[in-house]
Amino acid sequence: MFARADETAGDIPVKDITVNPKGSLLSQNVRERQNVSKFSREELEDKFLRLQDENLTLKQHTCNQEDKIRRMATKLIRLVKDRKKSEGGCVVGGRDVEMEEMMEELQEKVQDLEKQNEGLKRRLLATKQQLQVQNRRHTPYSHIQPRINSGLRRLRDVIAKPPQGLLPRYGHSLLDEARAEIRNLENVIESQQAQMEEMERSAEMLRDQLKRKEREFEESLLQMREHQASGQRLTIKDNVEMIKLQKLLSEKANTLTVLEDYFYLSIYLSIYLSIYLSIYLSIYLSVCLSVCLSVCLSVCLSVCLSLQERIQDLEKERDLLKENCDKLVKSAFDVNQEQKWKTREQQLKLQVAQLEMALKSDLADKNQILDKIKAERDLNEKLMQENRELQLRYLEQKQQLDEIKERMKFFTKESEIDAAELSEALMLIKVRRSQKSGELGFLEKVEEDVKVDVERSLRELQATHAETIQELEKTRNMLIIQHKINKDYQAEVEAVTRAMDDLKLEHELKSEKLAQLLDMRAAKIKKLEAQLKDIAYGTKTHVFRPDVTSDDVTDEFDESLRLARGENLLEIHLGKAQFSPEAVENLKDKDPSTFCTYAFYDFELQSTAVVRGARPAYNLTSQYLVRVDELFLNYLHSSSVTVEVQLAEGLSFRTVAAGQLRLNQLLERDGKVFGIIKLVGVTAEIQVFGALEYWLKLRVPMEQAIRLYKERVKALGYLNTSMRDSQASVPSSPSLMDGDLNELNITIHSCCDLKSRGPHTQPSPYIIYKLYNFPDHDTPIISSTNEPQFEDHMVFPVAMNSDFDALLRSEALVFYVFDDLDVENQLYLGKARVPLILLAHDKTITGMFELKDPEGLPSGQISVTLKWKLTYLPPTSSAITTQQTTITGRTTPERQTSQNKEKTHTETQLMNKDPPLIPQPTVSEVMCCMSVVIRSCDALLHQPSECIRVEIVSMSLKPGSRVAEDNAIVRLFVEYSFLGLPSVETPLSLKKPLPGHSVSYNFSNGEQQHSY
Repeated sequence: MFARADETAGDIPVKDITVNPKGSLLSQNVRERQNVSKFSREELEDKFLRLQDENLTLKQHTCNQEDKIRRMATKLIRLVKDRKKSEGGCVVGGRDVEMEEMMEELQEKVQDLEKQNEGLKRRLLATKQQLQVQNRRHTPYSHIQPRINSGLRRLRDVIAKPPQGLLPRYGHSLLDEARAEIRNLENVIESQQAQMEEMERSAEMLRDQLKRKEREFEESLLQMREHQASGQRLTIKDNVEMIKLQKLLSEKANTLTVLEDYFYLSIYLSIYLSIYLSIYLSIYLSVCLSVCLSVCLSVCLSVCLSLQERIQDLEKERDLLKENCDKLVKSAFDVNQEQKWKTREQQLKLQVAQLEMALKSDLADKNQILDKIKAERDLNEKLMQENRELQLRYLEQKQQLDEIKERMKFFTKESEIDAAELSEALMLIKVRRSQKSGELGFLEKVEEDVKVDVERSLRELQATHAETIQELEKTRNMLIIQHKINKDYQAEVEAVTRAMDDLKLEHELKSEKLAQLLDMRAAKIKKLEAQLKDIAYGTKTHVFRPDVTSDDVTDEFDESLRLARGENLLEIHLGKAQFSPEAVENLKDKDPSTFCTYAFYDFELQSTAVVRGARPAYNLTSQYLVRVDELFLNYLHSSSVTVEVQLAEGLSFRTVAAGQLRLNQLLERDGKVFGIIKLVGVTAEIQVFGALEYWLKLRVPMEQAIRLYKERVKALGYLNTSMRDSQASVPSSPSLMDGDLNELNITIHSCCDLKSRGPHTQPSPYIIYKLYNFPDHDTPIISSTNEPQFEDHMVFPVAMNSDFDALLRSEALVFYVFDDLDVENQLYLGKARVPLILLAHDKTITGMFELKDPEGLPSGQISVTLKWKLTYLPPTSSAITTQQTTITGRTTPERQTSQNKEKTHTETQLMNKDPPLIPQPTVSEVMCCMSVVIRSCDALLHQPSECIRVEIVSMSLKPGSRVAEDNAIVRLFVEYSFLGLPSVETPLSLKKPLPGHSVSYNFSNGEQQHSY
């Protein structure tokens, strides 16, 4: 009996309602309590804990089963919905019905398990109650000492002694009941164990069925996804084709609208051209009238100026008379000095009388000398006139003598024939003719006539011979006189040539000496310019060897670093970092993977390597080759480098902290500058994220760099002044030949109502403008103000020639206002155009002019003054009358070649368009869009040479172009070539603009085009 009780000690006594009938509940409870009282406390506690563990495992199993059932239910619902959507409302197949039945069975089994769990809980409560009642119950055999440990507490003080001699009447019956109860309990335990095994087998089967169903559902889900993906691909293809067709349709529509606009524009152009021609004729007539009036006005102005000069002289005389009168009044009231003035007056009167006598004698002598000079001049004029007459007569006689000589040469050219021989030859000819005619009696008459003719001709020849002898004597005398005069002239010429040779020798010697001096001066100038260029532009390289120490690992270099003058090498080193515990806790990782990023000046973004740990050591040294100028020094003084700590999360990263690295320490200390950056969290939860060690170093010390910068600025000033002097002197040779010099004074007073383009509220403005072929002039920078006061005055020496007059009559002076703080946009704040036509009429231009931003909106006002120092006189070539223009128009040929037609067409366009054409061509279709303004600098009347001004305003890159996608290209400049002239490029290269943005060059250049 005890062995069986021990065998069932590991089981838990439960209350079995089905075994005992309802009538014997009280006796059954009593029996159960008696059976429980037989077990020890440790066994009961052990069984209770086992039941509790089993209960917990059953609860966990049921929870897991419920979760799986819920997941399967949601999957099933989702699959049913997807299938309904994909099949378009088709009826669900038989497999779904089976699955629903399976789910219902599983739910029923889960409910059964929950009921069993509740029964076990009730049994547990019953065992607890039994234990509590057993502790309090008093049995009739409590006075008997138990043989085994029953687990009941017994009081030590009270020892109940049963009455002696009385035996229990119902002991055997109780023992039988206990044994029967034990058997019943063993049967119940075995049945429960069998049920548990069956339930486990059913659970295993259910698990297998669930796995099988999950596989089927996954396969069906994959099939449905593939079907859906194929359908989506087809729809995407259809959408792509639709987009292509829409693009083609939009392009066709755009071309159609462009053609329609072009057609309408051509119609409007023809209408406007007719209107323009009529307006141009009226303007031309008005211009001619204005030219005539301007000429009259210039004459009137010259007369007015002469009258003003006379008025000024009279005013000066009046002032002198006033001063003398005041002095006389003062001296008149001075009694003490009256006697002195009287004596002085007498002395002066005597001196005046003596001077008058001397002056009279001098005048008499002067008159005599003037009379003598006049008489000598008259005599000289008479002699000169006689000399001219003699020379004329001499020339006439010489011409006659030459004619006579030519005649004589003609007769005696081939043979020596005299006049007698010639007469005899004539007689013979006559005789032969008379013989032919047969008149023989003619010979006697001929002989008589011949005699008479010979005598007459002889006399005539003698007379002519005498006359020629006289003429020859006269010419001989004249030639002798002329020979003497020529000798005198020759002597004078020889003396003059000798003097000229001497002067030539002197001049050559002087020129050689001056050339040597000029060569020496030019060599010195070249040497000084080379030194200035070395200082200014850094053409000379300097070698700096870094200081290598054992501790500084990052400074180890194999070879020396070569820096140009004005350049410097800045090193930024990021060392160890330490994150705070709050930051590490917020990152949710004890060993976070972090790296740092920072950007310095206008260089690219730098990044350290990815390091793990809460105390990472980055140890990155970045070197920057910079040019020490005003912008860089201002950047060091006022800016800082933002160092960001990035948290690497797989292939992505995010910013978790940031800190500011101040650069003004380099200006205060030399050598390495060590420091610590305080890192601040990006989120508001963590303010103190940690600290980061760093050091900064400049290769060239800052003191030496600033000294080199000052020398460079001074050298640039010298070079600019020399360039301005050379440019002011060079144009005088070709262009000043037809005009006089004048000085144009340009004064920029102030600006008002300026609007900033950046985040700062007040700009730091400065103004740039360019006049004619002079270099750009910029004003000083006025910091942080909307209404700056410049009072900048500049004098430009210009020549009053036809080119400059044409510029004044057709062009305008453009003033650009820039913001020194606006580094990103690089656009001007405003632009004002001041027409110069009033300067061509010798008038002063002064007043407020409106500023307009790049979009054409008002952005403020500027006050300027333009005036001449002297009177402006327009050149004579600019005033062409109407008759001259019409004559030149008639002389053009009717037939023209293709080149001439093109040339005349462009000339008429340049002359007729007012304002001039401003096209904006695209320089490179792939690379960029650039706003280029081409202006004609002609006057209204055609000049022999034309000036075309090219302005490069702004540039924007097309998205997707090669330059926009190439990260190696950082800065851009523009270069162009016009006709056969050398190529021109912008003086500055600007940063590459972002997509959708543009950079402004505001560069203009004038090209001189000669008419061929």
